[in-house]
Formats: sequence, C-alpha cells, structure tokens
Amino acid sequence: MVAALAPTWLILDPRNIRGTSAPWLKASRPLVERGFLTSQYVAAEFVKNYRNASLPSEEPLDIQFPNPLGVLSDPVIPDRSVSIRIMVSMQVTGPVWLQNRMSEGMTDEAVAEVSRLGFSKLSGAVTRLVLNGGRGVVRQIVGFDSAARGIAGVASDGSCSACKFLTKPIMKSDGDKKMDAVAVGHDFCTCSAKPIY
Repeated sequence: MVAALAPTWLILDPRNIRGTSAPWLKASRPLVERGFLTSQYVAAEFVKNYRNASLPSEEPLDIQFPNPLGVLSDPVIPDRSVSIRIMVSMQVTGPVWLQNRMSEGMTDEAVAEVSRLGFSKLSGAVTRLVLNGGRGVVRQIVGFDSAARGIAGVASDGSCSACKFLTKPIMKSDGDKKMDAVAVGHDFCTCSAKPIY
C-alpha cells in the first residue's frame, strides 16, 4: 500500500498545498479504499479457514466478502462512511499536516525534509486505515458466529507495546466495547485479530 501511494505523494506540492490537495486525494484515496476492501476480504477468508480448522465438525460459515482484486467481478466500493473516514484521515495526515509545518522562506532542503516526514506520517495512518478493515471484519464475524466465544488481538512480531494488552482473549461475556478495542489499530499498526473458539 505504501509503495502504491509513493508516486501519488509527488502530486502534493508543499509550496502549493491548496492547489494540489484535491488532485492528490483523487489519485490516492481509491488506492487506500481498495486496500481497505482487500483487507476485509482477506480477513473473512482467514476466519472461515481458521474456523474450519478449529471446528472441523461444525457447518462452515456462509460469509461472502467480494474480492476487490477479482478481474472478472464487478467493481467493489466501500460504503460512504468508510470513504469519508478514509478521506478525512488522509487529509489530516497529508495536506493539513504539511501545511502546519510549512513556513515562509523555507529552503528547498527543508521543504524536502518536511515532505519526507509527511509521507511517513501518511504511511502510518494508511497502514492503520487499511488493516482496520480486516480487524473490523474479524470483530463482526465473531459477533455473528454463535460458535465463537470471543476475540484476541495478535500483536505483530509479538512486540507491539500498544496492542500487547489486547492479545489476552476478550470473551463475548466481557461486552461489546471491550471486543471492539481489538478492531481499531494505531498508526503504523500491523497487528491483527483472531476469533476464539
């Protein structure tokens, strides 16, 4: 996702943020939306396979998420609330972030450094946005699946200090709010979630 966004970042001119924000967002937002939808699709497939391996005698879940990368399928678009959330987050971590760090008389080297840091900031937000699609689907399926007893976070490489507390299973009896916490990552977060059977 970050590699796909890198060329679009060049559209955003730190010295002309007002004039280049709209074209940048028009080029970059569909990439993030497709990443979000792909994350949802992959998470649904993971849960179905994980459940079948964990509960081989149970009837498989009949859950279908459209594959946004399918060549022969109709185009898949996220619902409006997801698009708005993505657009607002990208605007705040992209053009607004840059605008707040620009000042008159900055050297070209200083502008280049601010732009580099801005792309890093955006990359962290995009990682969170895309993977929240999959984390949210796991959470949804756990709520829907009567065989699921709860959910647990899976800290990437086991060391994410912000998400480590979520790796302890959160049971359905603990309440929806506690289970919802697993579905929301932080910037640069590559942690995921798994159902508990």
